[in-house]
Amino acid sequence: MKDILIPLMLLMVLTSCSPEPSHPEPGVSLQLAQARKAAVSNLEYDLRFTIPERRNSAIIASETIRFGFSGNFDLQLDFKADPDQLQNLIVNGSECDINLQSEHLLIPYQKLQSENEIKIHFIAGDLSLNRNDEYLYTLLVPDRARTVFPLMDQPDLKARWTLELDIPASWEAVANGPEKVMKVENGRKNIRFGQTKPISTYLFAFAAGKFRKITNVEGDMTMYYRESDTAKVQRNAPEIFNLHRTSIKWLEDYTGIMYPFQKFDFALIPTFQYGGMEHPGAIFYRERSLMLDRSASINQQLRRASLISHETAHMWFGDLVTMKWFDDVWLKEVFANFMAAKMVNPSFPEIDHDLRFLLAHYPSAYAIDRSPGTHPIQQKLDNLQDAGSLYGSIIYQKAPIVMRNLEAVLGPEIFQEGMREYLDEYAYANATWDDLINILSEKTHIDLDHWNQDWVKKAGIPEIKISTSDDSLSFEVTNVESNQTWPQQIQVFFDPVKIDFLLDQFQKIPLAGKEYFINSDGHAYAYFQLSENQISKIFSDWGDKDELVRASGWIMLWESFLHHQIDPAKTYRELMTAFSHENNPLILDYLSGRLQDLFWNFLEQEEKLHFEKETEEMLYHGMLDNSDRSLQRIFYEVYTAIALSDSSTRVMQTLFEDKLPGFSLSLSEHDKIRLALQLALREPESGQEIIEKQLEATQNSDNKDRLNFIAPALARLQEDRDRFFESLLKQENREQEPWVSEALSYLHHPLRAKESIKYIQPSLEIIEEIKATGDIFFPKAWLDATLSGHHSREASEIVKNFLETHPELPVDLRKKILQSADILFRSQYLAN
Repeated sequence: MKDILIPLMLLMVLTSCSPEPSHPEPGVSLQLAQARKAAVSNLEYDLRFTIPERRNSAIIASETIRFGFSGNFDLQLDFKADPDQLQNLIVNGSECDINLQSEHLLIPYQKLQSENEIKIHFIAGDLSLNRNDEYLYTLLVPDRARTVFPLMDQPDLKARWTLELDIPASWEAVANGPEKVMKVENGRKNIRFGQTKPISTYLFAFAAGKFRKITNVEGDMTMYYRESDTAKVQRNAPEIFNLHRTSIKWLEDYTGIMYPFQKFDFALIPTFQYGGMEHPGAIFYRERSLMLDRSASINQQLRRASLISHETAHMWFGDLVTMKWFDDVWLKEVFANFMAAKMVNPSFPEIDHDLRFLLAHYPSAYAIDRSPGTHPIQQKLDNLQDAGSLYGSIIYQKAPIVMRNLEAVLGPEIFQEGMREYLDEYAYANATWDDLINILSEKTHIDLDHWNQDWVKKAGIPEIKISTSDDSLSFEVTNVESNQTWPQQIQVFFDPVKIDFLLDQFQKIPLAGKEYFINSDGHAYAYFQLSENQISKIFSDWGDKDELVRASGWIMLWESFLHHQIDPAKTYRELMTAFSHENNPLILDYLSGRLQDLFWNFLEQEEKLHFEKETEEMLYHGMLDNSDRSLQRIFYEVYTAIALSDSSTRVMQTLFEDKLPGFSLSLSEHDKIRLALQLALREPESGQEIIEKQLEATQNSDNKDRLNFIAPALARLQEDRDRFFESLLKQENREQEPWVSEALSYLHHPLRAKESIKYIQPSLEIIEEIKATGDIFFPKAWLDATLSGHHSREASEIVKNFLETHPELPVDLRKKILQSADILFRSQYLAN
């Protein structure tokens, strides 16, 4: 008897310790994900979609799911759809009743075996299929696959995928797997794609439609695109292919792992919501990001190269090795951005890449970290339906700064060795940030736990007070309430001596000269509490400082301004001087943003009028007299953004008509559209005529659709703009999210702020729906477009009152509102 009872009791203990899912609840809870991960193995999906030519017709679909199962509970398949979209369910050869509860299709435990095959016939969900008149594409990150078809939608249940598409004969298609079989008959095209390597659900992808395609000369990459300008395609394609090839080669050398998937194709999509998305075998890009105009500046070329490097890096960091849960989504993004910054260096030898890294990451990270809406790099996530709220500048911009800090602490060789071991150990599987920290900790005597807690697990930015004595400089981190000290290297430049030191909480260094410059290499991430004398030193003698020092200085000055240490008019005057003399396009691009921020958000009307003539003359001569195309373009873009006088409007009209003498910059179709919209703002009586003229001149059908969508935001009559805004409150009118964001920015342009202030409250009221129905970046884009044009006390009070009267608002959305409203709130503080 005893011999029987012991194993029976052991079985009971083991069973009770096995994770079990909760009752069905919306989304994908962490508890459900953990239970499925423990019970499901060898997962395969075989999907088929029949796509009609008409965008409003239903997409008939079917799938077969194969997997091993060792659980003792009903299996939940995630499907956020109406029950009537499910047509048939067969489990292991037996028809099964359809039971859809709280976005989950329940498969009874009694129907499951150790090895299973589930067949489902259904109508595909449209929410994440991004259907347009001539094409569609999936975008399933982070949890949107479940809106299209039933599956186990979590990143640590990697699967092998097979796909079959039945599409109109005139369409092309691209997917993760290689094309195996293609046949055309009866006006239809059937394509069977081969099985993929194991990938996570959010990486499954396909696009289909009226795409053109071109294959590189080596025959191993195909680009799908819609751009109709053949010359533009021929001009861009070689460099696009080259940037991908050099990125792959760099990553293979750095990681010691050859490209880990079967093929490397990519699609350029006009309405794509992001810059890019890293589906293995089928990267999707926003077409404008890669198809550059002839007059593209060095900044635009750098952004394209960085984007391509970023998405290519994901093939190793994110696709080959994937986070277990989306609380570590920052992990894939930090490596993509950090590696991209390294990869672009060889392609642009003329660029100071430390300067590029500084300007590409620090300002955007500070913009969030200085706000009350900041958050740690690593965030808690209980349900995958909230994963979209984790994205933003903290994981895209601050995290690479922190990773560079870690590389500096460990040394590049040890860091690379750790990366290789991490990729080798977890290839085609999943890992956490702590898994990586454990690998790195074994290679160093440094306390990485303390570093990890301060920089990754906790929120905020160090505030550093600087004190001087006769013989020393003292640095002290003053905001240490949570025992955070943010250990990091800081450099001080005493011409010609540079002193580097590690600051944990307090450090004193010898004063090696009367003149010094703090953070001269731009590496330190902090708000430096500068004295009035230190601010004056930075303002003086800009021409004598090198580029990195100038950029670091201006970033510190801007933070000092936003912390109320410098008068707006004085800052604007200094910015004007710096702008007129700066010859580095990266720095000038940064200054252009600050100049516009100051002009629209912080200068009083009298101050705008005071600076108007001088500003417009400086910008006018800069866009005409500069021989450097990149500098010329920046002057042109700022001029057309902030010039307001009657004479400048006439200049813009002349530019629009291609009749301005001495103007040598070639304006693209995108430039002309933007110029037409700016003119319509300034000349409302003739605005409709200007837009109609541009519509007639626009050749690209996608550009024409975009302009047609945005045009009502520039309508002369208030009631027409009101009607357009009200249309955006309906989900079906927000499908093209980049267009919606752009249209909102024109509705809320500072020149229309008094008329559009009434839109703020309803825009905030709908933010939960925006999150539920939009893609991951849309809530923040919606809020930015709504608030960035306002700087009045009334607008500030509307936002504050909304936050006070909506205590039930989810924390992630409250934080996003605080982030987007930060400049609005600061403009009121400085105004007082």
